[in-house]
Amino acid sequence: MANETQKKSLENAIKKHERGAVIMMELPADAYFDKNITSIKILTELDFDGIYISFQRPFKNLFSLFEKQGIDINKLLFIDIATALGEHEQEKHTRCVHISPNIDIDELVRAIYTSLPKLKGKKKFIFIDSLTTITLYKPLSETMRFSEFLVRSVKKHEVENVILVFNVAKDLAQKKFIKDIALRVDEVITVVQ
Repeated sequence: MANETQKKSLENAIKKHERGAVIMMELPADAYFDKNITSIKILTELDFDGIYISFQRPFKNLFSLFEKQGIDINKLLFIDIATALGEHEQEKHTRCVHISPNIDIDELVRAIYTSLPKLKGKKKFIFIDSLTTITLYKPLSETMRFSEFLVRSVKKHEVENVILVFNVAKDLAQKKFIKDIALRVDEVITVVQ
């Protein structure tokens, strides 16, 4: 039942902002990854193609988990930051862009903008699996600059029909920088277990 509520909330937010929207999803910490998978499944079933920016899990892990869940991998491109953070060997794959271990925000933004045109569908999304994880590796000012740049790009419709989804753990949603970002989004969806 909770997944149905999540689906309805996400669908309503998308309908309300047809030309593009910025959505923040507050997810329960103990079901965080499961809720991320549910969101991706919902978006791809709604005929969106997207970029999954992974701070939490390496591409190889995500790829196999998504396949097991029946998610069409051909609708996704991955920007794998988790592998760089874990200093693991980066495997080459046509569906994956790797980022250097220093996680330069400008490099990340370039990766997003060069990946968007590679998506085939008319409806697109940029999915950031964990906004709060960025702050473990980058100064808060860089995290804010990154999120503000993406919010501004989507809201000004520099890229048409793009949904930007930021995910945060519900127990961290009261942090000041998350509240600041929440003021700039079109919808905040609180997902229950």
